[in-house]
Amino acid sequence: MKKYLLLLLFIPFVFSCSKEDSDEPDTLNLQIGDMYAGGIVFQTGNGEGGMIAMNVDSGAMRYWEAMELESNGWFVPSISQLETMYFSIGQGADNIGNFADGPYWSSIEGYVLNFANGNSSSGWNPVLNFRVRLISYF
Repeated sequence: MKKYLLLLLFIPFVFSCSKEDSDEPDTLNLQIGDMYAGGIVFQTGNGEGGMIAMNVDSGAMRYWEAMELESNGWFVPSISQLETMYFSIGQGADNIGNFADGPYWSSIEGYVLNFANGNSSSGWNPVLNFRVRLISYF
């Protein structure tokens, strides 16, 4: 009898934890520009997640300071990821990501992407202060 009573109490708990009742958005339906998990979606992965950029810049800083910001799944983007942001949520689109006109550090030392015109370039001294926008996977 106790087993049946315990089972009757346990079943509603199992169903209350189902995904259908979750308040979290379905990541498969997220679109470019949607806000999700503290960032803005700039790339989707055909039903297999995608990438988000933080809502705001981390500031202007030297390259090595930017690398020290990486934590909890947030990291400095590569040049190709910066280009994707530029064309999906930056000035190459409607700038819904509120990017500043100017260079942003990439994850490779000396490489930046200029959000004023979408051009990437290399050879920049890592002691220069450029903007940083961290990204993450979802």
